[in-house]
Amino acid sequence: MNRRPGFTPFELVVTMTLLLMLFSFLIPFAERLRRTATSFESRDNLREIALACHNYNAIYKNLPPIAGKAGDNTGTIHYHLLPFLNHEVLFKKSEGAVWKNGSSSQVIGVFLDKRDTTGGPDHKFKGWLATTNYAANWMVFKDGKSSIPDTFTDGTSNTLLFAQRYQVCNDTQAAWGYAALHTWAPMFGYYNQGKFQSAPRQADCDPTVPQSIASPAILVALGDGGVRTVAPSISPETWWFATDPADGNELGDDWND
Repeated sequence: MNRRPGFTPFELVVTMTLLLMLFSFLIPFAERLRRTATSFESRDNLREIALACHNYNAIYKNLPPIAGKAGDNTGTIHYHLLPFLNHEVLFKKSEGAVWKNGSSSQVIGVFLDKRDTTGGPDHKFKGWLATTNYAANWMVFKDGKSSIPDTFTDGTSNTLLFAQRYQVCNDTQAAWGYAALHTWAPMFGYYNQGKFQSAPRQADCDPTVPQSIASPAILVALGDGGVRTVAPSISPETWWFATDPADGNELGDDWND
């Protein structure tokens, strides 16, 4: 009698072993690809926000405030930039104030880095205020009287506009729509001159400074609209010089590490 072709038990075990080995190599590789893609997405978000600042400046001849009134509208810098980030509908729905009609509870994709899990699956602090991963530099925007390039006397390419931040840091949120000078507001450079933290644990997280996400280096947007990574080896002094747009100090060599 002719034997029908097929796998012997030994051949089946060998095949399954090889497949498992193959999957064990592919899964970490796929995860690295996913993280790389998300990193590029975060870069695109920062670039889009920085360009929105330039477009706002071109129309109004100044930059929006971190928190406060700009024209007839009151809110955060993120709120004032909404019409320049393809969110005109939400901006109009708010009727001139970020807290009206549930506007500050709306999750905005361009304000988020998907690698950060601190905001929970709904990206809302305790189900209330929508969070963000991008904090604005107080030293640049302040009360809305700054402008590009006039107040960037150190140069736009040497000045930080935005930096990454945890959505929730040590039980303190970064809410894109929290329109007050508070640690809940999406800002840095206001409470102290400290440099960013490199992916800290929640217990060690300081909400008054930025935090890198999923990497020791941090992503930042610059005054010229560019986006770059800043190494954790940067000195606190150089970081602060990059935060202040008009201190007259040159950045240290570690700025280019």
